[in-house]
Amino acid sequence: MTSYRKVDQATVIILDIGDNVSSAEEKNKKSFFDMARECAARVLERKIMAQTKELVGIMLLGTKKANNNMAETNKGLFKHVTQLVELKSPTWDMIHDIPDMPSKSRGDWIDSLIVAADHLKNGVSGYRIASKKIILMTNFQEPHHYSADEIDQIIQGLKEEEFQLDIIGPDIYLDSHKSDDWQLARQLLEVTNGATATFEFVQQYLLFHKKRIINSVPRNVDLSIGPNIRIPVSAYIRIRDEPAVKSWQKAVKDPVGATPSFTNKGTIRSLNMASTTEGILREKQNIDADNQAIVTEEQIITGYHFGQEIVPFPENNTFMTYNSGHKCLSIYGFTNADNIQWQSLDSNGLSYVFGRKGDKKAQKALRCLVECLHEMNLVGIARSVYREGSAPQMFVLMPVIDTENYICLSMIGICYKEQIKYMAFSSTKLKKYEHTNEQVNAFKDLIRAMDLTSAYDNSYDDTEAFPIAQTVSPTVQYVLDSIAYRAMNPGKPLLPPRDDIMILFKTPPLIEKKSREPLDKLKTLFTLNKIEKKTRDKKKVVNDDDLIDNDLDPIQPSTSDNNNTDFKFDMPKVHLTAKKTDVVEKVGTLNPINNFSALLKKVSLVELAPQMCKAIEDIFYCNFDGVYGKAVDTLKHFREKCVEIDPTPYNEWLTKYKKELISRQKQNIISLINEKNLGFIIKEENPKSIYERPDSHEESQLYDNDTVPEMTDITIPTEVEDLFADV
Repeated sequence: MTSYRKVDQATVIILDIGDNVSSAEEKNKKSFFDMARECAARVLERKIMAQTKELVGIMLLGTKKANNNMAETNKGLFKHVTQLVELKSPTWDMIHDIPDMPSKSRGDWIDSLIVAADHLKNGVSGYRIASKKIILMTNFQEPHHYSADEIDQIIQGLKEEEFQLDIIGPDIYLDSHKSDDWQLARQLLEVTNGATATFEFVQQYLLFHKKRIINSVPRNVDLSIGPNIRIPVSAYIRIRDEPAVKSWQKAVKDPVGATPSFTNKGTIRSLNMASTTEGILREKQNIDADNQAIVTEEQIITGYHFGQEIVPFPENNTFMTYNSGHKCLSIYGFTNADNIQWQSLDSNGLSYVFGRKGDKKAQKALRCLVECLHEMNLVGIARSVYREGSAPQMFVLMPVIDTENYICLSMIGICYKEQIKYMAFSSTKLKKYEHTNEQVNAFKDLIRAMDLTSAYDNSYDDTEAFPIAQTVSPTVQYVLDSIAYRAMNPGKPLLPPRDDIMILFKTPPLIEKKSREPLDKLKTLFTLNKIEKKTRDKKKVVNDDDLIDNDLDPIQPSTSDNNNTDFKFDMPKVHLTAKKTDVVEKVGTLNPINNFSALLKKVSLVELAPQMCKAIEDIFYCNFDGVYGKAVDTLKHFREKCVEIDPTPYNEWLTKYKKELISRQKQNIISLINEKNLGFIIKEENPKSIYERPDSHEESQLYDNDTVPEMTDITIPTEVEDLFADV
């Protein structure tokens, strides 16, 4: 029994290199040969990078000598057709083998079609080819020499073998093209269901790399609801974040040419300058840090590092191994769809769940479940185990109803609690952040002006910019461009991203034009202050020695007017040290109340509050006798000033400080703060400071309680806080 290797497509590219394509039609423009050569190279590059299961061959039309099977069996015929590359998987060498210059001969384009069809039919064995295609690149300026009966036989043969003919280059449907060759080309396209395109269109189509289209393999599993309901379903991956290149095949540079080559498995199929059969031998050894002895694998016990301790976890301790169970997709329960926020979803991809193919009962049951969830605004929370032994995952199952295409469930992962990061920002519900209707309308005008669905005028085919599911990734495109360039130019440095990729980062001109006026209006409605980060000059040190000018050499020579040199004895200049004044630079723990009062005359409360809070915390923590008199007095003074000026710094600090006290199990300090009535500042204490000041804290109506929200507090840099404070 003969086994065949399945191939999706076999393609023969016919490239005309004759004298009829050598001259440029207009001055300073490329010739037909140059454009055809570039187009053929781009077609081959696309097929290589897409890693398709395809065979490709190259025929040259217009060569001086013949080199093909039909010329060997038919003496005197097919004289100007050369088989450059036989049918095989596309490689970079095919692009290198394309001639750089046209020839002085001319060939019959019908001859090249016959030779290509014969090669597709008889030139390769051991393959089961799904479809056969011929790509012809010629300008039809050299007429064919076949009779009408022979043409009919050729057309009939192409139809029987189900060949598809594509013509790239000229626009064969122009009214000016009325010769027999043009009419025959149109007839062949219609008979073979082929396509035609100009070089400009093909280059535009091949502008970006595309992924290989692969039929998704479903994951078959039973969707279980409770102990008695099981629905056979199939999950198909809809979206998944994948790298531009999945796996790499290491290669060693050519020892003769010393040119490195980096190859991708399946993409760069053959490069003569690289060797994939040789490599660098690497050996891994485990060395004991104490005595530098080599430790064998049998002596190693695996473990986990928790803090400063290592917990052993040998593989033979099977009783400690978690068993996730068998493969499953079990719904734990249902919840309102509003409870699922986008922040709780992970980014590991999206799948669509359908009823099992061929099982009508399963399809009806799943459709019923989808419609019920949609009507009741519910979603399902499911536990999934991909295979036995793999870690379990939690998913949310949401209804998807597209009446024209499908009705199914979308499945996306849910983050566990440890994966969620809560960020605590200061409140923006303050009077100084209040906005006017004019400001709101200005932002609405800017949003309308930046509408990407109307980013282009009628001169474009589509008015939308960056459409969803159609815009390519600039990163992926540049990576693939770099691979292609390195394969063709192994010794040259990589080029920067081309303009076609960089344009994806630019604002469409129409959007930029329409948004200019709303932006100018916003600049007049909002006053933005530039935030400058204050830095301290650590090199400048001032001490008492700087107040004394002590000349190293008291004897200094001086030159008189009569050029007689004499010596002048100068005594060192001694300055009496001035009386030191108490210059307070920061709030310390020795006398915090006086320091705070002195500095409050120079800086604002908002800038000084962190120093005062730090001093209060240090006094509390460094007190070992259990009497917190000084700390209470300092806290009371700070609170009084905040009541008088602005309660915001005090309330925000006390919220964080109580949470820290709870974590440190300092309940005695919390009780002391409550006992001395030093809790949160409420509005009854000084309504004037809350409502009449434009920069007051509107949301300061807080009450004493020891409840702290359970969330991870992430420290926000001062620059970010200042940015929000000055907007």
